[in-house]
Amino acid sequence: MTREEAIARIRALRARAADEASSEAEAAAAAARASRIILQFEVTEEELIERGVGGVTEAEHNAGRRYAHPTLEEAATEIGMYAECNPLWRRGANVWVGQPEDVEFALYLCEMIQGAAERAYLNHWKARFFSAPGAHYRKSFLLGFGRSIAERLRNMVSERRRNRRARQGGSTDLVVVKNALIDAYMTENHPNIEHIRRRARKEPDHRANLSGYVDAAGVNLVRPLCSTPEAGKIGSAA
Repeated sequence: MTREEAIARIRALRARAADEASSEAEAAAAAARASRIILQFEVTEEELIERGVGGVTEAEHNAGRRYAHPTLEEAATEIGMYAECNPLWRRGANVWVGQPEDVEFALYLCEMIQGAAERAYLNHWKARFFSAPGAHYRKSFLLGFGRSIAERLRNMVSERRRNRRARQGGSTDLVVVKNALIDAYMTENHPNIEHIRRRARKEPDHRANLSGYVDAAGVNLVRPLCSTPEAGKIGSAA
């Protein structure tokens, strides 16, 4: 297999790992296979996630939802930073605008993080209560989960930026081009769309909020195609 074939194979495996139709086992196997190919050919993350600057697309997660999922509402800005997309809202849905591969990754992160948060909450209350707590307790837990995810993503973005500057001698030309294309697309297509915002909310239940924050530590946020030993991990709640 040539290097070009390897990169094409990695991209296909990433699509399978992010496909909602894939089972958890299939997604994990695809990500693990991609990781092995990355290590074998020493493919860099930039070769995979920074290819092409010719087109901008958009996609929606949680289409038709009336209110934003609490975890994603808390972490959406940081998901956008990490996936290098512009995050927006349509009612309760997350809208992502950016390069096709970046939008695909943002959708993957949304699905993975939301699923991990819901599983963590289910395990949390079943271990502590005889029946499910009220809606405020649940939302507090999910907000805490999102806050922890957001902090971790910010740290990962900062580290990636430092690494890029070190490799490129301070240059961030590709990111600048991406942002310029997104800005032009938004000006033309969505001049009045609502950007990510933090809504006023009731004071959370601090016990539930802290529990959610702690439980989020069990989620693996490394991109499935990142060239690290952890690249084969698929997000899951401990």
